[in-house]
Amino acid sequence: MTGNSVRGAVPHSVHDAIDANGWTVRAASRQGLARSERGHPRQDAYALRHGGGRIAVVVCDGLGAMQYSHLAAAAASAALAEHLLTADLEVSGDWTDHLRVASLAVTRAAGRLLGDRAPSFDAVAELMATTLTALVVEDIESPGRWLAHTVTVGDSSAWWRRTRTGGLDFEPWLLMSGGRLTRHEIATSRALALPLPDDAVVTGASYEIGREELLMVCSDGVADAFEDGGSSVAAAFAAGWNNPPRLSDLADRIAFDSGDHLDDRTVVAVWTPR
Repeated sequence: MTGNSVRGAVPHSVHDAIDANGWTVRAASRQGLARSERGHPRQDAYALRHGGGRIAVVVCDGLGAMQYSHLAAAAASAALAEHLLTADLEVSGDWTDHLRVASLAVTRAAGRLLGDRAPSFDAVAELMATTLTALVVEDIESPGRWLAHTVTVGDSSAWWRRTRTGGLDFEPWLLMSGGRLTRHEIATSRALALPLPDDAVVTGASYEIGREELLMVCSDGVADAFEDGGSSVAAAFAAGWNNPPRLSDLADRIAFDSGDHLDDRTVVAVWTPR
């Protein structure tokens, strides 16, 4: 499943789901008000894959400064999610080679527009670019605790929280990967987006997760409103996503009102078995 279209019109909102071995995945992407008012396509995309004892999730946010970044987001998310079902992932290891798969997909998408099978990095970057956060959970068919790997390029992010039965108090979300970039990071980093520069090195993080927990991967249209994980928006998400929502409710669940957050919004939520 993939939450965007590489060709043709980009829908205003999309949603998907996976239910397997006690695991539940819900995904939704919705065009932001700012892009809608300007007549620009939704530039967020996601991809979900399930197989070989794994769940793989990728969320991409195309950079708005380039006209075709929605194509970059769609290509990168689909290519990397497929790759991650069989990739050899190290604990908190180097993800650079894995991300080259997504970077190459962006280059190929640009090449189709340019009529060039091997466009230069600069030629691609003038047309399209995308941020990315990926999450992989291994051995989902086993009964015990599981290993989750995550990585971010840019300012999308992955979050974690407990959903213990009977819990009444709001526990802040904990940031697993990514998050809001500082001005210094924006000014000094050369690996803020795909395609990756030749000298980029990107390291991931790994976590042990258990039952009754929720992992959420989202674009910055949601993550920025989370702030440090304890904001009113984060609390509302904790309450609204404590249990898997119905598919018909997904797009509305990410349509929170906030004058400061007008970007596209994408969320993929993964509930561990209960």
